[in-house]
Amino acid sequence: MDKRILAIPALGIAATGFAAVRPNVVLVLADDMGYGDMSALNPGSKIHTGNLDDLASHGVLFTDAHASSSLSTPSRYSLLTGRYSWRSGMHWGVFNGYHQGAMIEEGRKTLGTMFSRSGYHTACIGKWHLGWNWTLRDVARNNRDVDFSKPVRNGVTTRGFDHFFGIVASLDMPPYVYVNDDMPTAVPDHVAPGMDGVRLFRSGPMARDFRPEECLETFFRKGEEYITAHKGSGTPFFLYLPLNAPHTPVLPSKEYEGRSGIGPYGDYIIMMDDLIGHLVRTLKDNGQWDNTVFIFATDNGCATAIDVSNLERQGHYPSHIYRGYKRDIYDGGHRVPLLVTWGDSLMPHRDSSLICLSDIYATMAEMLGYRISPDEAEDSFSFWGNLTGGGRSRRKDIVHLSGRGPLAIREKGRKLIFHAGSGGDSYPTDSELDGLPPMQLYDMYADPSEKVNLSSDKRNTRLIKRLSRRMRRYVDTGRSTPGKAQKVPEADRNWEYTTQF
Repeated sequence: MDKRILAIPALGIAATGFAAVRPNVVLVLADDMGYGDMSALNPGSKIHTGNLDDLASHGVLFTDAHASSSLSTPSRYSLLTGRYSWRSGMHWGVFNGYHQGAMIEEGRKTLGTMFSRSGYHTACIGKWHLGWNWTLRDVARNNRDVDFSKPVRNGVTTRGFDHFFGIVASLDMPPYVYVNDDMPTAVPDHVAPGMDGVRLFRSGPMARDFRPEECLETFFRKGEEYITAHKGSGTPFFLYLPLNAPHTPVLPSKEYEGRSGIGPYGDYIIMMDDLIGHLVRTLKDNGQWDNTVFIFATDNGCATAIDVSNLERQGHYPSHIYRGYKRDIYDGGHRVPLLVTWGDSLMPHRDSSLICLSDIYATMAEMLGYRISPDEAEDSFSFWGNLTGGGRSRRKDIVHLSGRGPLAIREKGRKLIFHAGSGGDSYPTDSELDGLPPMQLYDMYADPSEKVNLSSDKRNTRLIKRLSRRMRRYVDTGRSTPGKAQKVPEADRNWEYTTQF
């Protein structure tokens, strides 16, 4: 009998006591990588992600995992808070690099908070994209008149993390400066020119120590330095490593150019995959691997900006068999890779359970024996039992958010979209809705590509009403998990895309 089958369930029982199990945790989040870009999930992928595939073969690979949104900022909010982002004051879109204010509300607990309270040292290294307050020279003038010699406020270190090194938003969004903890590492001394296409880069101020083509490697190097610094420290660590890749600008280093055979996007993913492999080797060389839970996921689906039509012509489909891309309410916008390893402790398998990235919060809480309060992680269901063999996630449905605000609810194989279109950039866009039914209903088992809208079939009327009532309840009670109803501002309860529930 494989001893791994017995090892973790015992730990799962022990974890009912506070801090009974405290492995290091590394959470790597790719940026705009599609479900079909990982070769372990897409047999027809033209990109070979050897290191990710190897990790999946030694752990649990989820095949029906979803970001809560098909866009970066809201997806990251849900990941870190265990709460659907549309419950916040931001109902659609993303922050730019100059946005003043933090999306994660003051006082709201995060993964960083939970790990800190459980005795961990916590760090975020990479792309934040959840807002902070720059110090402005002249507030009345505009929010781009930043004083880069002054610290940021409401930043990462105020949201549960002991250390931060990274960038404010996506790599194609100015200003181009690194921030270490709360302080910019250098003042911009020139304006970087803009670029188009897969190397999309908006013109803006750039610091002398900032080289976009080195950003990805810098994040991994800083991550490895952080991991090594905690070798033998006696204190467990939580490292959240949100990458800038393969989001635009697509900037594979010269040694990776041409490696995929399908263009820069494929090359960039192979580069990222190799850097993940190096990160894993660092953990192994340090003797930390066996005591580290390693999680890999992506924030949403692949973006059309990387010229997906060209990739499809070459036989590579970043969304695999699923419809749509980043921003879309369809599965290609939010179905993502999710894998979890813990040395050789987990019984390797594929898991088809319905999972949301917001569930990482409750899963880690169960591992730690951390008690979640009523106003915390309101949309997070633990899948700890799926990892250990000690049970199954209690999640029975999931709510999806598109880039422009429309929502959908998925229950088992049925997905109800409360809008006539994609909610994003794919057909039908908001300008192409004439003559279409006001809602969309798909059988995700029989029709995973979401081709046949069943909403007009009268046999589904009762199902649509039931799912609509459930969605209304989730909006009005401020939670989808069992527990005390949370206070919901009237503006959030009745915002534009909730009127159909």
